[in-house]
Amino acid sequence: MGHVEAKPTIRAVAQRAGVSVSTVSRVLNGGYASAHVKTSVHTAVRELGYVPSTTARSLVTGRTGIIGVVVKSSQRPWFTQILGGIEEQLVSSRQSVLLASLALRGRYDASAVSAWIREHRVDGLILVRYTRRERPLLEGATRAGLPVVFIGPDIAARVGFTIRCHNRKAGRLVGEHLLGLGHRHIAFAGGPRESLDTRDRLHGLSEILQEHGVELGSADIWFGDSYDPEAGIEYAEQLCRRAPESRPTAVVLGNDAMALGFMRTVLGRGLRIPKDVSVVGFDGIPDGALYWPGLTTVVQPTRQMGSTACRALLERIADPEQDQVTTVKYDVELAVHESTGAPPRRGAAR
Repeated sequence: MGHVEAKPTIRAVAQRAGVSVSTVSRVLNGGYASAHVKTSVHTAVRELGYVPSTTARSLVTGRTGIIGVVVKSSQRPWFTQILGGIEEQLVSSRQSVLLASLALRGRYDASAVSAWIREHRVDGLILVRYTRRERPLLEGATRAGLPVVFIGPDIAARVGFTIRCHNRKAGRLVGEHLLGLGHRHIAFAGGPRESLDTRDRLHGLSEILQEHGVELGSADIWFGDSYDPEAGIEYAEQLCRRAPESRPTAVVLGNDAMALGFMRTVLGRGLRIPKDVSVVGFDGIPDGALYWPGLTTVVQPTRQMGSTACRALLERIADPEQDQVTTVKYDVELAVHESTGAPPRRGAAR
């Protein structure tokens, strides 16, 4: 019988890399380590041909090697950018991902995620645009000792690691741009009234307009039931019913999805963009620049947000002591395209 070589062990990898076994485990599980240590570990793994046993790791650590990502709908372009960032981070780890849409068939259903938590199928959760309806999920995760990371939550969670953008600055950037074009009658059609992103964007917009002596009147502030294109369509239909002379010359939508729904509707009603109405969105989804007219929008580093969220969760899974309440805010920038221009003459007297 031929000689059978023993499979390399994690201890052999640690000896080759000159680090501890726990450090090798942390690197292979996507946890924090210096660039030098990561290089040493991955080099040793490659040279020895070491293949970690997922089953053995689960038995030793009590972990599944799976993270859960939860969102209202996985079909929206903004989320696909988030998911791309999560996938980029998972490439360098040995983790898998479970994805759940809370409104997959148009009806809210959190039972799948509840089962993940109850049956310990995941080691942690990324909650995207967390709302009040997800509180039972958060409470269940907390009881189960699962770390949770939030991306752009609509309400403050006061636990876990939160990633959002400088939304007040975003509102100011939009206001400065529209004021510079000569607009004085501006409307804001945001997402849900309770959404932190919507409130902060409205605050920033109102702030910069007031500084220039422009009033954002209550008649020109509107909130949708969601951030979906349907909310933008609903506002567009309301705007088209108004007398032409009373319509705003520029509309700021809660996000790009709403803005694209709005644009399609008003164009179908015969309004010209931007000659009759300028349109601005938030998020910077790639689709916005592909349509004509291209959408002026505030760009978030969406893929980076997804990558950071994933890395933060993996670090907290590897070392629960890191799971402290933390908020990271990313900077934003305005991308100007064809959907904004000078106001029509009727707005000049305002």
